[in-house]
Amino acid sequence: MLRRATTFVVVLVAAIAATVSYRHGLEVVRAAGETSWVAYLVPGSSDGVIFAASMVILNAAKTDSRVPRLA
Repeated sequence: MLRRATTFVVVLVAAIAATVSYRHGLEVVRAAGETSWVAYLVPGSSDGVIFAASMVILNAAKTDSRVPRLA
């Protein structure tokens, strides 16, 4: 029960943070003058890089190996 509740809360907070981050990034890109479909991709690319690096770091911790420099 506790594990499920913890997972739910973590997923909820992550979803809220991702939404706020994406919307802020979109506003920044639009303010810079981008109005095409590219404006919708840029915020996702930066969030995607952060997510990928986090997963690399988590995997390194789980496998007891060194974290790559670029992670």
